[in-house]
Amino acid sequence: MSMPPGPRGLQTLGFLGRGSAGGVLAFLSDTARRYGPVAGFRMLGTHIYIVDDPVLIEEILVRQQHRFVRDTGATLLRELVGDSLVTSEEPQHRIRRRMLQPAFHRAQIALYAVAMVAESARLADALATQPNVDIAAAMRRLTLAVVGSALFGADLRASADTVAAVLRRVGAKGAFIAPLVALGEPLLVAYRRRFPNGPSVLFGRERRELARIIAPIVAQRRNTGGRDVVSLLLAQRDERGAALNDDDIRNEVVTLVLAGHETTATALTWAWYLLAAHPDAAHKLQAELDAVLGDRDPTLDDVERLTYTAAVFSETLRLYPPAAAFGRRPLTEITLGGYTIPRGSSIFVSPYVTGRNARWFAEPEAFRPERWFGAAPPKFAYFPFGGGAKLCIGEAFSKLEGVLVLATLARRLLFTLVDERAVAIAAGPLLRPDRPIVMRPEVRAAARPAQR
Repeated sequence: MSMPPGPRGLQTLGFLGRGSAGGVLAFLSDTARRYGPVAGFRMLGTHIYIVDDPVLIEEILVRQQHRFVRDTGATLLRELVGDSLVTSEEPQHRIRRRMLQPAFHRAQIALYAVAMVAESARLADALATQPNVDIAAAMRRLTLAVVGSALFGADLRASADTVAAVLRRVGAKGAFIAPLVALGEPLLVAYRRRFPNGPSVLFGRERRELARIIAPIVAQRRNTGGRDVVSLLLAQRDERGAALNDDDIRNEVVTLVLAGHETTATALTWAWYLLAAHPDAAHKLQAELDAVLGDRDPTLDDVERLTYTAAVFSETLRLYPPAAAFGRRPLTEITLGGYTIPRGSSIFVSPYVTGRNARWFAEPEAFRPERWFGAAPPKFAYFPFGGGAKLCIGEAFSKLEGVLVLATLARRLLFTLVDERAVAIAAGPLLRPDRPIVMRPEVRAAARPAQR
């Protein structure tokens, strides 16, 4: 079958978003709703498809995943973090995932809960004395502290401002150069294939700054060892029996630092914003915490009873998933939804777009945590962490952290908005707020000193 319906002519320029994340998301959503479940158009000589159907998304991410590779976004990300789990293809991806998997087994994740609660309680104590707080900055510091403590046995709090500044520059630069990367990608891929650990073409300064933060952690673990992720990587061997080199280890650690804290911090920022904008939901959350926890901080054993807390986090991820879209490129010509998709096309599936589709979620733009107590949506109508072999390795870590952070802080504090103007989405790879969300933390009358 010929090209599926979709925008034509100048309409396709909406895909570039004019430097606005909101513009890109609006284009993806409008295109999917008007032409879906498979929409297609051409830009700069490339066939581009937007898929908004759970069955077809599962075909791409799971059932036929071996027929696809990551798209231009991975090429761009590789210039920041190098070859790592989130940028590699098979067989390297499978090898690296097997190396890192022990750090994310269920039993190991359970051990991280202690660090998640301890760091959240420390933050709650600090915020209780502050009149106002930039909640996004607070969440970034918190999740970076959790990643440092839980995964690396290191204190990364002092590096929070540096990491945040790096990511701001990456986001601003990435939004501007992404279309240019699509044009020059063959040259960039060829360079990276010839010089896998060569200087970054696009993010040299940012990559050096991140390397300076990571280097002392790797050096210390090389000398002392431990049970953290860095020690795990140092002890691993590939299929040939060779140890990972310093570049490999640095790339994986940088990836885990960035992916392990920024995505969860952004989700938590939106969660506090949504709760403040929906007082009824905030009251229900506090009622659950008072009933389950009383005057103490949560533990891992409490998580299965914190059902409304988990629903708040799930609903936040539906509305504001960690990434707006995943790009895939077919290795050969394929048939999808009755259409023939040429080799090398760009196919986008979007947790943001599909998660706000009224076919799967009633009142899709509304924040309704209660929807997660009803019938589950179709598989891959909700997929904030991707799926298949490339499912985010930190999914369980992020979900647990989201619940424990919300429970620890909301049991003690009530956050209200200082500025009630609507917040939009900033340009960049993550769905971050376009301005600081300043909140007023108030100690709850029901919160008594925690038993530690």
